[in-house]
Amino acid sequence: MKRACPRSFAPLLGALALLGTTMVSAAPSDPLIGDQWALDQIGAPCAWQATTGSREIIVAIVDSGVDLQHPDFADRVLPGYDFVDDDPDASDENGHGTNVAGIVAATLDNAEGIAGLAPGVSILPVRVMDASGRGSEEAIAAGVRFSAEQGARVINLSLGSTLVLAAEEESTLVKQAIRDAIDGGAVVVVAAGNDFVPFPNSIAGENPDAMVVAAIDPNDQKADFSNSGPWVSVGSPGVQILSAMPTYEVFLTSDELPRAERFRNDYDYMSGTSQATPYVAALAALLLSANPNLTPAEVREQIERTAVNISQLNPDVEIGSGRIDACAALAPFVGQQPTPDTPDQPTQPTPDAPNRPTQPTPGAPDQPGRPNLPDASAPDPGQIITLLLIPVIACVLVLGGALLLIIVLVRALTGRGRAGGATPPPPPPAQAGVVGLVLTVSGPAGVQRYQIANGASLIGRDAGCTIVITGDPTISRRHAVLRIEPQGMILEDAGSTHGTFVNNRRIAGPTALRRGDQLQFGQTRGRID
Repeated sequence: MKRACPRSFAPLLGALALLGTTMVSAAPSDPLIGDQWALDQIGAPCAWQATTGSREIIVAIVDSGVDLQHPDFADRVLPGYDFVDDDPDASDENGHGTNVAGIVAATLDNAEGIAGLAPGVSILPVRVMDASGRGSEEAIAAGVRFSAEQGARVINLSLGSTLVLAAEEESTLVKQAIRDAIDGGAVVVVAAGNDFVPFPNSIAGENPDAMVVAAIDPNDQKADFSNSGPWVSVGSPGVQILSAMPTYEVFLTSDELPRAERFRNDYDYMSGTSQATPYVAALAALLLSANPNLTPAEVREQIERTAVNISQLNPDVEIGSGRIDACAALAPFVGQQPTPDTPDQPTQPTPDAPNRPTQPTPGAPDQPGRPNLPDASAPDPGQIITLLLIPVIACVLVLGGALLLIIVLVRALTGRGRAGGATPPPPPPAQAGVVGLVLTVSGPAGVQRYQIANGASLIGRDAGCTIVITGDPTISRRHAVLRIEPQGMILEDAGSTHGTFVNNRRIAGPTALRRGDQLQFGQTRGRID
């Protein structure tokens, strides 16, 4: 069980907050920090010269829970709540939430494991997904509201389902909870999704105030699996991210998964926009630690304004303002002591009687004024040229948005199922839009045939896939995606463990197919007839 934070400790916490500015001069003692490539890419050591985070800043991990006793979280895990079992024990039974929490706030320089980007902040565990990684929109909305009520300044949502592919419409319940949390002063950060497409996450939709995060790789290119689009705020590292895992057995570390897909206890790598999102949440927490008076709009503007422009490396996708740069974002605060906002200090929750969230109360969103951020230096000629190009870019974005709307409407008419929570349910049988193609596969389970429909068909062993291949332990839960488009067939690997092959060659990106091509998923061979 967790220990409550006595209110008598409030003065001590306030003093600790004033020590948030930490000079990190020597190499940290965390033994695995050398394997955390993302920290160097986003300038974490530089950002830590401004602050490593204040305990007064609470980051809510609305996910599968957190390992409450993990040694890399020390005593910074606050009493949370479990909206799956409806009790105060928010222990992680899946592993995903602990991994996300480690990216945000694993302790720095403690001779233990890894380091989070905001290693000094407090973690609020909120369990909304069960052991298998599924959760309802009601639980997610309740988790968001609980987080706001407990004083979370940042809410991390590394979950959801992709509109059109897995959800028919936005989750109005979750979207309103997010809207209310932002109006109440919280920065809400949401994963873009891992379906390779330019469609939004159903839990945030095109909410202009939630920060939607795409995943990028070590070369500053969009990860193949990451969703994109004009609703994306920024990109962040999301490929092969080393972070914490529960110290006890959970679903992702158990023999319920094939050995090749099983994760290790304590620490392991994960990839996804789920891993990219907590880096942005942590950066928001560092900014609030440096200046608690910043509004959500000001935090978002500072992160976007200081992002590294990587558009030349990603000419055909929209990933917001670019890749986050923690060093540039925190640069104005180097050498400054944080100034806590005393009128509205968050109170610490008590484990014995957690406040259940109230029902949604619709209200008009605030109209924020112009952010009061530190003055930027005078623009150079390159900035002037950029300003002149803004009208041109705006026109391109408008035209692109119109085209995307047409695509969304067309795909919405192909009969996709409605999302029921954090993990998409099985789509309906492929009946509408059949183009006469059949995928025949031969593997350990024998010969199986699947009729292919227009649009995207997700291939894997998960029950939520359009094409479920059974009997082959080398098939990943989400192995590949097959798209039937007007210009032809496209096959793309979904980040599988054992790879996807076309005519005996492993594919690294979208690959055009023709009838009769020889395919291979794990140990299962296939052919399109």
